Amino acid sequence: MIPAIPLIFAAAAFAASGVTGVIEGALGYPGEEIPGDMKVCAENLVTKQQYCTAAHIENKRYRYGLGYRIEVPEGRYHVFATTASLKGHRAYYSEFVTCGLRVSCPSHAPIVVTVVAGQTVSGVDPHDWYK
Repeated sequence: MIPAIPLIFAAAAFAASGVTGVIEGALGYPGEEIPGDMKVCAENLVTKQQYCTAAHIENKRYRYGLGYRIEVPEGRYHVFATTASLKGHRAYYSEFVTCGLRVSCPSHAPIVVTVVAGQTVSGVDPHDWYK
């Protein structure tokens, strides 16, 4: 029985480090600057649990120079941004965003983001402040 103990701990350590992935993208806001209190959340579509960050990453690779990064368990998510100035409003990563934020874009439906362990999903920009 004793030889099994290291295997149990090894399995637990692997599970703890191997079941998450990352969602990242650019921050955006329909104003002159991005609010300092903006946070981004990924809501699991099955459990409804939310994983949020208020950390803004300064990097020129992000549109407008600011981005976010959230580590989440494997699963399917809707990603949205919020800010205190628009209390209760959620700006989703949506079809409107991928259509170019144009008036002619027909849909504001949130896009399902699928996260696989050990992988990063990039370009998830929650910019649909217009719905």
